[in-house]
Amino acid sequence: MQRKPLKLIHTSDIHISSEGRWNESGPFDRRREERALSEVIDTSQRQRADLLLIAGDLFDSSRVATALVDFVMEEFSRASCPVVLIPGNHDCYDDHSIYRQVDFAQAGPHVKVLMDEEGQTIEFPDLEATVWGRALVDHDHRNQPLADIPKRSGDFWHLGVAHGYLTQDRSEMRSSLITHDEIGESGFDYLALGHVHVFREVSQRTTKACYSGSPAPGFLGDEEWGSVAMVTLDPLSGVTLSEEKLRAS
Repeated sequence: MQRKPLKLIHTSDIHISSEGRWNESGPFDRRREERALSEVIDTSQRQRADLLLIAGDLFDSSRVATALVDFVMEEFSRASCPVVLIPGNHDCYDDHSIYRQVDFAQAGPHVKVLMDEEGQTIEFPDLEATVWGRALVDHDHRNQPLADIPKRSGDFWHLGVAHGYLTQDRSEMRSSLITHDEIGESGFDYLALGHVHVFREVSQRTTKACYSGSPAPGFLGDEEWGSVAMVTLDPLSGVTLSEEKLRAS
């Protein structure tokens, strides 16, 4: 069976409710992250994306004002494709998690939050794709975002979502480490990563992978542009990815 082509948008690290904490070099802007999320949804519609992946840290913490939760619900309800997200280290899936407080599926059945700390796979038969990810429960050195990835099953596109720090080996004293070898051995056609706030391709072997960067401007001194990853999976030409600059200022 020849799979259908698939177009997806990958984003992460929007940090809604940060109160401007990440915008160190520019003026305080309470609504920067909200505009960034709106621009991500607009871009997914403009590009006619089949799937939107959010690789952690949609929120800056689990202390989120009701008005901001309502805003996120409204934006998700506008999406014309499935939205799949995982908790990151800032909005982790602990006992007080925002994802325990709020049922984001109320924005529509197309919104899926992967909340299993052992890993969870969602199948999209119409897209001929599966998405695997695990909820980040505790951001420490014991957490392994790419542990126990299931083997590819069938001919669907095999996609992964993870939140962590890329390293050559596990000798670094950092939390939620992801190694180059783990990416190469994952078996994913595409791996969407979060935690690094700028775009960075980290493909290994047959797995295309990248950090999308944050769609919100203000990271590393760039006050004007954020970014997302645009990814096309084609059974003939393979997987291609590129950085798409977003202007949410």
